[in-house]
Amino acid sequence: NFSWDFVYSEYLMSGNAQFRSMVWQIAEDYACADLLLRLPGHCPMPAFREVVDVPLVVRHSRKTREQVFGDLGLHPEQKLCCFLYGGQPPGRWALRAECLPPGWTCVVCAGGDRPGDAPLPPNFLLAPADAYTPDLIAASTCMIGKIGYGSVSECLCAGTPMVFLRRDYFNEEPFLRRLLQLHGRGVEIRRRDFLEGTWAPFLLQAATLRFCYPGPTNGGEVVAQRLEEVAATRQATPPAEPLPSKGGAVAGDENGAGKPARAGSVRLRDAIVWGYMMHRHNERDKVEVPDWYTRGLPPSAVPQPSALARDLAELSQRSASSAEPGVRMPSPCGTPRGPPLQLEHWRLLEGGEALPVCRDSVEFLHTLALLDEPRPPDGAAPSAEVPELRAARGLFRWDDDVIVTRAPGRLDVMGGIADYSGALVLQQPLAEACHVAVQRHPLGKQRLWRHMEARQRKGGPQPALRVVSFGADRANRGPAFDMDLPELLAADGGPIAYADARAYFHADPAHSWAAYVAGALVVLMREKGATFPDGLSVLVHSAVPEGKGVSSSAAVEVAVMQALAVAHGIALTGRELAMLCQKVENHVVGAPCGVMDQMASALGEAGSLMALRCQPAEPLPPVALPPHLRLWGIDSGIRHSVGGLDFGTVRAAAFMGLRIMSGAAAKLAAQGSLCAPAKGRAPADEPHNPVPLGGGYLANVAPSEFAQLYEDALPAALTGCDFTAEYGRHWDAATQVREGTSYPVRRATAHPIHEDCRVRHFHRLLTSGPAPDAGEQLALLGELMFQSHASYGRCGLGSEGTDRLVALVRAEAAAARAALAEPPLYGAKITGGGSGGTVVVLGRAGPEGEAALARVVAAYAEGTGGYSAQVFSGSSPGAARFGHLRLQRSAPPPPRPSSDASLSSMASM
Repeated sequence: NFSWDFVYSEYLMSGNAQFRSMVWQIAEDYACADLLLRLPGHCPMPAFREVVDVPLVVRHSRKTREQVFGDLGLHPEQKLCCFLYGGQPPGRWALRAECLPPGWTCVVCAGGDRPGDAPLPPNFLLAPADAYTPDLIAASTCMIGKIGYGSVSECLCAGTPMVFLRRDYFNEEPFLRRLLQLHGRGVEIRRRDFLEGTWAPFLLQAATLRFCYPGPTNGGEVVAQRLEEVAATRQATPPAEPLPSKGGAVAGDENGAGKPARAGSVRLRDAIVWGYMMHRHNERDKVEVPDWYTRGLPPSAVPQPSALARDLAELSQRSASSAEPGVRMPSPCGTPRGPPLQLEHWRLLEGGEALPVCRDSVEFLHTLALLDEPRPPDGAAPSAEVPELRAARGLFRWDDDVIVTRAPGRLDVMGGIADYSGALVLQQPLAEACHVAVQRHPLGKQRLWRHMEARQRKGGPQPALRVVSFGADRANRGPAFDMDLPELLAADGGPIAYADARAYFHADPAHSWAAYVAGALVVLMREKGATFPDGLSVLVHSAVPEGKGVSSSAAVEVAVMQALAVAHGIALTGRELAMLCQKVENHVVGAPCGVMDQMASALGEAGSLMALRCQPAEPLPPVALPPHLRLWGIDSGIRHSVGGLDFGTVRAAAFMGLRIMSGAAAKLAAQGSLCAPAKGRAPADEPHNPVPLGGGYLANVAPSEFAQLYEDALPAALTGCDFTAEYGRHWDAATQVREGTSYPVRRATAHPIHEDCRVRHFHRLLTSGPAPDAGEQLALLGELMFQSHASYGRCGLGSEGTDRLVALVRAEAAAARAALAEPPLYGAKITGGGSGGTVVVLGRAGPEGEAALARVVAAYAEGTGGYSAQVFSGSSPGAARFGHLRLQRSAPPPPRPSSDASLSSMASM
């Protein structure tokens, strides 16, 4: 189910040349194989020339449940749990009697006790040394442990549900987990609950699953036949008469569709998904495993809506008969259809002025109302609901206020990474946005998931935070997060330090995304003196795609921060909202971003560019786009370039350059060679250091001054060790200088100096009144964008995909000029932090520009093996302009009993 070139594929992205060559050597060796016999739940393995899919190769049980219970001395009515974690001794785990529900027994499959280990609790027993693990799994009500092919295959074969713990940084894990989820056999347990022994709620939920694996399990026989054929003929040809499987399907084709797909299409699917994984190698919590890949279907045979959209569509159909007149059901993809949706679902108490121009917000309100629909009964088909939808059902009390906010992503038009150097930046808010719903829960009304109830029984009732993120399953994240709010307090009762908060959220990679949400609580406590005496429910639903350089994280931070502030009566200006969100990203998440992303999401205006002077964050009047100009974004599909540097390295290099230039300026001033010496003070903790040049902002250094006085004095490259030895700190709290890293100091320093000049010219061209010659204006704007893109590349922040898109835009313009026509497209540049992501394109508004953009997208698809790039078009108001909605359900359903399954739905993830 995996190959070693895939396991070591990260070396292709970040390793040295020797490691990369080893991975390629492994792949070349695999290409010499006659045949790959590929198992269900497989990883991408495109190196093999010939591929045949085979059924599960699995160990079958030998004993009945009654025989196993007799061997273990258990009563037939007892519930049995099998704990399997790689043969590690039981003393490694804090096993306690209360880990299990009453009446349950757990058999531990382990390597035996170690000297000094505590005895097992009375409801735990150690499996005999000669016990056959498949017998124990088949006899158990459920199994708990880590994901691996052996445990997953044996659970599927036996029909035993698996309570599983994610294995972070284990390349095979997402594919095996998806195999479990597709067949409704998996219940996810968070690392925290696993280590603390809060197992009972998850075991009880697993015990309700009643599904059988529909595929054949005679893989051993199929493989044996194949091996005989290959050994006899040395050819990888399919057998004339495939063996029949247990379920009547053709052996080697678990879908029962006849002969398996041949290697061409199989290798293409593998190559595509392998590319997905490699593009995300430095964002390991964002691995995507497409449904069509794990199901073994070609992409063309699979509907496009996501699993969540399908679930919501099904809910819409169930509720259509009871819908009030004028209520429109959302389409599976969330696109409007039919007559306009009225808000009969809700009573609007505050806000709503922006709803007519934010149709996606109306759709979100309908999605929110669908969560109040009846939950499918236990035992329903496994595809009935995705995990995040199950968890979201129990979030809100429908008889009380819900706060809804909206924050868009942004398209970086000009300025980009120069924001941290004080440059002027121009940003367009996107039409795509993140919506957040928040509700407070006084302790007497607080609803908890079952595992939270079990945790709080130990220490008494406490206000708790519950968060559900729609779309988490697609991005390989845990779909829900919870914590007791007192965990955000230090020993003295005050808020915990930022460093402690960062360590807390990073402890579990599958749920580290919660730092973007819960981090807002930490910042409000530390910066605004806020307290949170009530429990909180937070639902996050973002249409801003991740990893495409359009500030998906800023959209989440701004929407969450605004919703929490409104819910607790904390008044924030748009600027203050953005500045607090930057603290979340810098201090809690630990990402060294500037402030432009959060400012654009908070202060953007539809149809205009947000102009921001980042010293530190001074908004200028919005820049209205002229009617003859249009901006688009094209996603390159690349998360990180093979040869590119990371954003943090380039940022640190720029501050290193500022430090070196400041020292040079001090020497020039002492010699009388500098007409305008630096003003201000040296850092308080470094009184002997020079005064920071430009007030600490490289953008305040003129390009001519830089070229004449400083550029040649800057090293082209400098190691962190050499810099620290000569200059000490680099004056940037958001990055660290790593001793063994080589920093491109000269080019990283030059970029923000020249970029600020380019942005100011771009701004002047758009704000100096109607252009007498629209073509000349567009040409000048486009040239500034091309220059900015080239400067990114010189810093090491380019990528092959973004360079190709920019070249295609250049080609469109050149072809038009060669034909003595006005170009439809004029400029393009990489955006955001670079090294992949989205390219912004400037062109003429109208059908000619749209047609030219379509040609660029088509040419890019042809040159990348069929990649269908997402295009960002249009804009929407920022969070401050949207404001907030305070709502109540207009006709809440009758109250449900406290034992309602939605309260414990988290246990089913």
